[in-house]
Amino acid sequence: MGRLKAWIWALLVAMVVLFVWVWFIASPEPTVAKRTLKTPPEIVYSDHSEAFAEAGITAYEGAKSCAACHEDEARDVFHSYHYQMQNTVADVVGHGPTLAGGKLAYNDFCGAIFWGGRVGVNYIGKALLKAPPPGKEELAGTFIASGCSMCHGVGMGDIPQPAEEPDEKALANIDCLACHADPAVLPTGAKGVKKGIKVPIKDESGKWHYIYNPELDFEKLAAKIVAKPVKDQCLLCHAFSGGGPGFKRPNIDPALMGKVPEDVDVHLARGMECTDCHVFEHHEVALKGPDTWSRTDLVAAPTCADCHEKRHTKPVIGWILETFHMEKVACQTCHITHYAKKTPTDLHRNWSKAEFSDKLKRWEPEIELGSDLKPTYRWWNEKSRIAYLYPEEAKVEDGKITYMAPAGEEAKRAGLLKFETDGKIYPFKHHEAIVPFDPTRRIPVPVKVGLVFATGNTELAAKVGAKLAGLNFTGDYVRLERLMAINHGVEPAENAKQCFDCHGPVLRDMPWHELGYGKYPEVVFSLFLLLGFVVAVALLYWLVRK
Repeated sequence: MGRLKAWIWALLVAMVVLFVWVWFIASPEPTVAKRTLKTPPEIVYSDHSEAFAEAGITAYEGAKSCAACHEDEARDVFHSYHYQMQNTVADVVGHGPTLAGGKLAYNDFCGAIFWGGRVGVNYIGKALLKAPPPGKEELAGTFIASGCSMCHGVGMGDIPQPAEEPDEKALANIDCLACHADPAVLPTGAKGVKKGIKVPIKDESGKWHYIYNPELDFEKLAAKIVAKPVKDQCLLCHAFSGGGPGFKRPNIDPALMGKVPEDVDVHLARGMECTDCHVFEHHEVALKGPDTWSRTDLVAAPTCADCHEKRHTKPVIGWILETFHMEKVACQTCHITHYAKKTPTDLHRNWSKAEFSDKLKRWEPEIELGSDLKPTYRWWNEKSRIAYLYPEEAKVEDGKITYMAPAGEEAKRAGLLKFETDGKIYPFKHHEAIVPFDPTRRIPVPVKVGLVFATGNTELAAKVGAKLAGLNFTGDYVRLERLMAINHGVEPAENAKQCFDCHGPVLRDMPWHELGYGKYPEVVFSLFLLLGFVVAVALLYWLVRK
């Protein structure tokens, strides 16, 4: 009887010890940043009222109103990725240094902005609702959109053309207020166009361009020019990319505007601005991701370690994480557990069908939205980013084109602790689109998106897009698939993944078989736990017996 009691006591104590270890010792602790964030920074204004009055400027006309004093800055913007929408990249699979970017890319969210970077397919125009559904006839003639130029190109409507020395007309096409306006005073981006602040007009030659509404309070505008762009101004474009709120970029959505809850994004909640991480030099900014294009040697792409030098410092779990995880697991994998937390995001869209959106008051492709989602996990080695560079001939397998995907997915287990990959495990959003396709040229066909918005006629939109691109559309569609990096939406440390979220007897968040491990991490981790538990029970039994 005494021996049985000893075993029972040993078992109970071992369970308590295991519980304490899992929830207190093995839990990730808050990382130590270089600086402490307290309150959101105040907007720093640069009052231009006096300067504009001395120069006789009574209306804002793009960089034409600014270049007299800021010509160097205008030239910097002209050469930047934000304006040109293209960049020389050296990390495309199967290519050396090559031009790539939004001006040259195919987009599964809206087809293509341009064909070959020259022919405007969806850049600028004026789409009005022409065919409202039954019962909504009163919406006929409603202004829908003026094209991708509502955000892309930060300009006044002319197609940005690269040049070593831009002339006065080229510089005048830059829209400084796209970034340097106060979003509370002068919202720009798509919202500004929808509100009639930035107006698309057609000149005598039939060419579209923008003007700022002459009825704007110019004195208030001049006094409220922002010296350094604030996050809400950045988000007026970036939070609505893909044609709607939160549609495109994972965790970059309207929930980041205004006051931000910590569980949505701990950095912005504590007063950080976009430019604290995304540092600009001569109006250029660097990004590093499997689905981004901006590259520059002037500044480095941001990393977590730029601020978080000290990471996991607890005696046991800290050593385990630093030794076995930091080399193969990205910070985002544990510290961004979900995406689309507050705003539904676009997961799948079908350009062969259309449905009317009461919210957006226009026709849309058939879209599947999702909220509060767990990421897809894949290897990425930060070197090669895409499998297909538009408009080359696409490789179609099982009716699918893999457009943007991280390299390093083929990682396979090779021994107890070493693995055949030079990358890390990152979180991604998986997106699919059914897009029109030219089976002869084997190239996806750009969609004339304004036609879909206005009429819901997806077939006509594909035919017009094909004609503009010199392709042929005969009713064929293909599935375009890509993975989009999740780098925003970091949560407080206490919300980070725990050991048993990825390891343990029952597989939870981490798809080990898709990462090349199979059941190996589950089995090994479970055996270690079982062995430790047996040793603890035996030791406690011995102590109780003594």
